[in-house]
Amino acid sequence: MSRILAVHNSHNASICEINNGYIIYFQEAERIDRRKKSENWQILFNKYKDQQFDKIIFAYVIENKFEKEKMINEVKSLLNKLNIKCSELIYEQEKHHFFHACCSFFNSGLKKSYVLIMDGSGSEDAKGNLEIISLYYFNKNKYKKIFKVFKSIQNKEYVDKKNIYINTISLGDLFEITKNYLGYKEEGSVMGLSCYNNSELDLTDTVFKKFNHFQLSQHVLFSLTNKRYEKNNISKTKICKWIQSILEMTVLKYVNNINKNKKRNVCVSGGIFQNTVLNSKILDIVPNLYVDPFADDSGLSMGAALWHANKENYKCKKIKNLYLGDLPNYSILSLDNGYNVSIQDVAKLISKKNIVAIYQGKNEMGKRALGNRSFLFDPRDNFGKEKINMLKNREWFRPTAGTVLFEHAHEWFDLKSKKETPFMSYVFNVKKEGVPGITHIDNTCRIQTLKKEQNFYYYNLINEIHSCQYLIDN
Repeated sequence: MSRILAVHNSHNASICEINNGYIIYFQEAERIDRRKKSENWQILFNKYKDQQFDKIIFAYVIENKFEKEKMINEVKSLLNKLNIKCSELIYEQEKHHFFHACCSFFNSGLKKSYVLIMDGSGSEDAKGNLEIISLYYFNKNKYKKIFKVFKSIQNKEYVDKKNIYINTISLGDLFEITKNYLGYKEEGSVMGLSCYNNSELDLTDTVFKKFNHFQLSQHVLFSLTNKRYEKNNISKTKICKWIQSILEMTVLKYVNNINKNKKRNVCVSGGIFQNTVLNSKILDIVPNLYVDPFADDSGLSMGAALWHANKENYKCKKIKNLYLGDLPNYSILSLDNGYNVSIQDVAKLISKKNIVAIYQGKNEMGKRALGNRSFLFDPRDNFGKEKINMLKNREWFRPTAGTVLFEHAHEWFDLKSKKETPFMSYVFNVKKEGVPGITHIDNTCRIQTLKKEQNFYYYNLINEIHSCQYLIDN
């Protein structure tokens, strides 16, 4: 039996444990210290005091060689303090995109696939250029790098074998700049508002071809950073539509080049692919698409663990659920002694247009609430979205997601080529009226399909709401 533990130390620091080929624990530092995008990797080791591993992998980001030596000493000191032992301690540096690729591919259950990585920026090369796009091909535990695009910091554009250096901003940077320009909290707000604009946009001169790759025009960045839109009184919806359209056009060019009208498997990861509207349009081109549910940097520790679990002996096991975090600490709740609620009680509360917070089972990981740490409401409530957005202090236009029982999913939603979508990776057209609380302005909804074996209690709750006449008549 092989026991592997992997940690990474950048923002969204996380830890992943694999035992005999199975992921049995995964946790982000932010879930422990309550700081968004926490870099507090040290706190993640506390769970493993006095334990033994075959391998411990530390995937790290450093600024210089002096920091590297200091950090390695800090790791050794912490392991010694907590009496955590291992047969082999491995340090992995500057493999950001590669570990994104491993997280996506080895969780997909596929034996062969292209893996496309896109984010704000990944690892630096020796000269300080930042990787922004990578493409790999995996065949079981063998892989090859097809290409890697770097954001050049030296104003030099050139090709060096499979590395391409371009003067450009990344698509991730484009969304972050737009978010900041508009004063929004998250990049997802740009995606959400983009659906409110139906105008035809001229995307000419926004993306250029460079070395057979795609370079964002500098006037896009200039318009945002110099408030040119504000001066021209261009609406926020049109700005978001324009930025979302640039993203889709650029990414779909890459996907079309990979697919080439063949039925190729494609896995994707990196922050760009948290954009569910984009993912759904990729699905139109690549029916056999796998979207990494840990596409942000939290997935790097899992990618490192999966690589070391598979590189010598390929075991790839498709991930079945994301309930991989800690069990609830009920001591934080101030409920009256002996107070219990039944599924019927909760169903009645929801049916009366209340919002119910559910807290059960292992913590679901990734950026989607999947029924263990979720706010629940009746999707038939015309004002459900507004209530949730006010509760979570989000912008009024942000879409809400829904969970549907697997056996009813195709009745309510057009799932395209997908039989199920358990991790909320896509948006789909709503086929029937009656769920205004989760239907976005463009008649789509990001959904989670749910089977009983995936989450027994959550399934039974939704089934109670679906099957009981008193709820239907409410």
